[in-house]
Amino acid sequence: MDITLIITVALASAIIVALLVLVGIIIYQRWRIGDQNVFIDRFFRQNEEQREKMKKAGLL
Repeated sequence: MDITLIITVALASAIIVALLVLVGIIIYQRWRIGDQNVFIDRFFRQNEEQREKMKKAGLL
């Protein structure tokens, strides 16, 4: 076999693997950010509920 064909196939395979790894990292990071947004949303909701309770109790 021709050495340039082997090098070309190896290089193409390496590029494809690198792109798949990058796509996997992006998907994982978006998933983590989505989970963090859920916790932030829960925090804001609980904070608003506490404010409403404090307003009803006359503390604010």
